[in-house]
Amino acid sequence: MNRRKEDLTTCTRFRSDRFFTEGSQWYFATRENTIEGPFSSREEAENGLMLYLRDIQAKESFGLKPARVPGNPGIRQ
Repeated sequence: MNRRKEDLTTCTRFRSDRFFTEGSQWYFATRENTIEGPFSSREEAENGLMLYLRDIQAKESFGLKPARVPGNPGIRQ
């Protein structure tokens, strides 16, 4: 079972689809409770998620936290 370093206990997590649309725009939700997007297609949102995860992992390896745009927690700088 995969879990984050900061998760102290193991438990069953039920995963729902993290991708969704609003109008014609695609978004994805993160474990950090942010909404990322908009993207013009699900494929672009999936690519955006892969970049987001790579960014998070890289920053965590250096002990950094991801930067957020003030006033809009779902937009990364």
